[in-house]
Amino acid sequence: MNHMHLDIRAEAARYYDLQPAPFEGKDIPFYESLILSPKATVLELGCGTGRVLVPLASHCAYIHGVDSSESMLAICREKLARQKIGPNHAFIEKADICQLNLGRTFDLITAPFRVFQNLETDEQVDSFFETVHLHLAPGGSCVLNVFQPFADETTLRQRWKSQDKDSIAWEQAAGNGKLVGYERISRVHGHKLIIYPTLTYRYYEGEELKGEAILNIVMRCYYPAEFEKLVVGHGFRVLNKWGGYNRETYGNGPELVIQFAERG
Repeated sequence: MNHMHLDIRAEAARYYDLQPAPFEGKDIPFYESLILSPKATVLELGCGTGRVLVPLASHCAYIHGVDSSESMLAICREKLARQKIGPNHAFIEKADICQLNLGRTFDLITAPFRVFQNLETDEQVDSFFETVHLHLAPGGSCVLNVFQPFADETTLRQRWKSQDKDSIAWEQAAGNGKLVGYERISRVHGHKLIIYPTLTYRYYEGEELKGEAILNIVMRCYYPAEFEKLVVGHGFRVLNKWGGYNRETYGNGPELVIQFAERG
């Protein structure tokens, strides 16, 4: 299934880097610590505007980013150009992370900020792991993260169904005004643990609305044991697992972070 002709992030791209940094930016030094050599190569699946990719570029020999949104990639290209990072060191392109074959392998594969949770179907999940198999160098590793569900499934569904109206998620000073992020859950899947959030960015100067963008996304949710079983079931072995970017115990922190490698 390929929806790449539609850039769902086109309108939101210009606001993306104005919102508070995910995880307060703590995931960036975490990923940097996994680059074991300045000669290492990195593949970032879902690189977006380069929030993680650009700082990682100075820690490795080569980083390759792919994303389905040309609007997000355009911002990433601007950042790379400003820092004079050339395509021999950091290369980005529009591509489907579930239908990818670059013809080369990498020492580290990342998919920061819950990119993996945007994969709605089992087919997409299977294809994503095939992408990892195709691109993981001998001795290399991949790191994935999802959020840790805060309650049992019944409680989650009740809470999610009550979040069907816009509520303010964050506010941030921006330009001559402020950017406000609103969230609501538009739909909850009937039997799979999938939610369909609607994110709305509104830019105000004083009380006047000057700009707005709406982004509809998918978030497929996983419990700790289920997430680990999914990785192992696709032919990998777990190297490390954490509960967040402060290296909390797996299952006891806000995130589920797993580092894994090929078997054998």
